Amino acid sequence: MREYVDTLQKQVTHLKDVMDLARKETSEQLRTRVQQAKADMAAQEPASEEAGQAADQAQKPWQSIKANAAAGARDLHDRIDRKRHELDVKSAEQDAEGAEEDALDALSFARWAVEQAEVAVLDAIDNRAWADERAAASHTS
Repeated sequence: MREYVDTLQKQVTHLKDVMDLARKETSEQLRTRVQQAKADMAAQEPASEEAGQAADQAQKPWQSIKANAAAGARDLHDRIDRKRHELDVKSAEQDAEGAEEDALDALSFARWAVEQAEVAVLDAIDNRAWADERAAASHTS
């Protein structure tokens, strides 16, 4: 579990670095960065799916949430790609506001997921400690 938390922390640090860098880039650089991020996500999906399939049945609700979130993100990216071709300034402003709202929603979901993960991790540690105590007690009996 520790490695998952460490990985999550690295991802959040990376996200902060990407945000800071992206604010200084041109639209063309940002489009390239978005395409690369999409390609990276697509490359990681098969490994994630395999890991998810090997997980315990208790993970199924999380897999469903993750799949729904991924589908929503793909829809958002597709919509943004279609809208990029429109040159209307008002439309571009509305698209930017919509994308910002979607980003905030995704960050809010991530915060919620981390909170849920905290409870799940603590529960797992508690269950492992209880099981270990029971095993130790059965050996001394």
